[in-house]
Amino acid sequence: MTKIFPQLSSATAWVQFIARLKADQKGGVYMILGFAIIPLTFILGFGIDYARAMSLQTKLNAAADAAALAAVAPSMILQSNSQSKTAATSMFNAQASLETGYKDLLVTPVVTEGSSSSGGSGAFGYLRKATVSYSAKSINMFGGILGVDTLTVSGTSTASAAQPPNVDFYLAMDNSPSMLLPSTSDGITRIINATKDAAKLPNGCAFACHMQMPQADGEPIFIRDTAGRDILLSTGYYATGPKLNVWYRWDRTTKILYDSSNLSMHSTQETGSGSSKTTTVVSYTVEDSTSGPAKIKQTTKKTGGTNSTVTVDFDTGYWADGYWLTHNYGKIYTNGPATIPLRKDEMVSAATQLIPFATNQAAQYNVTYRAQMFSFDWTKPTKDTPVATLNTLKNVAEYGSFSAASIFPPDDYWWLNNKPTSGTDIGDKATEFTNMLTKMKALIPTAGTGAPGVEPQKILFIISDGMLDQPSSGRYFGPLRESDLAECTAIKAKGIKIAILYTQYLPESLAGNNWSQNNVAKFLPPPPRVAHRSARTARRWCRP
Repeated sequence: MTKIFPQLSSATAWVQFIARLKADQKGGVYMILGFAIIPLTFILGFGIDYARAMSLQTKLNAAADAAALAAVAPSMILQSNSQSKTAATSMFNAQASLETGYKDLLVTPVVTEGSSSSGGSGAFGYLRKATVSYSAKSINMFGGILGVDTLTVSGTSTASAAQPPNVDFYLAMDNSPSMLLPSTSDGITRIINATKDAAKLPNGCAFACHMQMPQADGEPIFIRDTAGRDILLSTGYYATGPKLNVWYRWDRTTKILYDSSNLSMHSTQETGSGSSKTTTVVSYTVEDSTSGPAKIKQTTKKTGGTNSTVTVDFDTGYWADGYWLTHNYGKIYTNGPATIPLRKDEMVSAATQLIPFATNQAAQYNVTYRAQMFSFDWTKPTKDTPVATLNTLKNVAEYGSFSAASIFPPDDYWWLNNKPTSGTDIGDKATEFTNMLTKMKALIPTAGTGAPGVEPQKILFIISDGMLDQPSSGRYFGPLRESDLAECTAIKAKGIKIAILYTQYLPESLAGNNWSQNNVAKFLPPPPRVAHRSARTARRWCRP
């Protein structure tokens, strides 16, 4: 093999070699190659240094991502900003310590809070945002030969998370008589059929009115069993005492009084024999009245021996109303439910179910929910507001085994439709929605963000049929007006959110009732097939 570079042992040999190389046409290639090796070596070295720097940056970017996420993790989002920053720094340093070949590492975590995409905490709750920035110098292996000892790498990672807010719920529940409508079409049909009277009330009545003198109302109501006997409640029926839950069946045709078990209370007893035989007959009569309770008279008549007739007052009572019927339907009708649920019953049930649901949600998201309940109807003579406070504001977890029925006020036992008592006529204005809003505005504090350590968010939850019936230069009956919406606006200006759940007026409840057709039906949404009109009407009701 020909030796391209022979061994040179003397100066003469070198001179001769250079001369031959100069004369050789291929000599330029070797010269160029010789000069190119030097920059190529540096380029390759810088490439290796750059690749190492980019690899380091990728790994430090991952560390920054982990650090940002650590700052907004569920376990940290309720901690202070400084604690979140410490967590981010610790996470970054732990990840970065696994790498080598760098120096002058600097990490800067920034934690901000309290705003959402909508510009405030709002329904998004407590928002925390973490930004982790870093810079470091990757140590070069080749660049140092030319004085470039390091390459600077840097990066930024951002993460955010929302913590559900702490919330105080204020439930204002409509306790007016209009909430005593059956909640189902079947219930409405049953109560209408049960209250029909061919002569006095041919269309029946869907409302479960709770009044002492239903037979004296403008639309008289008589509750009868399947045998056509009128149901009469002892005046002590709703009171604690010996007459609690005592009621009778009165047959107007035969003039026989039956007890609630359907047994005749009339009796005949014979004692003795022959000339000493005595017959004792006990009978009862009911003396009706349009100005007070009916009177039950007991007459004891003895014949044979010494004849005598003694009549005494046995009891007094009020005729059963639609309210009693819905609570005792199965006692006088065998082909139906034991009771007929009313809109109020569904409302109270919903309030009861809210508590365990809220408790579970609060535990799941590590937040605090508190709740307080109110009812509203009309302003009693001894009160200055239609709102009744049912309990105190407390953590839902403290409610335990809770039933809203246990704190809800009993239904007022009115005298007549317009009269809560015989001497008080309020013109049936028993749903003071405006005064309720005014009271709740004053009662509920200004809302906070719901973040830890600050005032909770506030939600006013109103459950109602949405029909106002209140004093207003006489009487106003209908949906919310602009003045009411202005009151809603004032409430929302305190940062309080308003949620309204409307109980439905089923079409069956208005059928055959002229007053309801003239005063209620016109405010209700039309049938669903007129979609565009229905939407406009719904907005009148739901704007709060």
